[in-house]
Amino acid sequence: MSAQSFEEVLARLYTDPSFRKSFLDNPTNTLTKCGLTDSERDDLASIDKSGLLLASRSFYAKRKKKFSKFGWLWRNFRFFLQLVGR
Repeated sequence: MSAQSFEEVLARLYTDPSFRKSFLDNPTNTLTKCGLTDSERDDLASIDKSGLLLASRSFYAKRKKKFSKFGWLWRNFRFFLQLVGR
């Protein structure tokens, strides 16, 4: 698996609550479904769980604060990007 795919799974752990819960409940099964190699699964399975939760809460709070003020602008910008194919 490429470094980009590994980073996508890692980012998903930080930003997707249902994926994170599944990972915390059963890391091996969750990561196997992602198509990671054995060494990549081992690396992610050994991640500091309390640090993961702390960071994910922090990222959520920052995103919420950042986009609540200009939420309408962000939604329209994302829509625009979809229209132009990005």
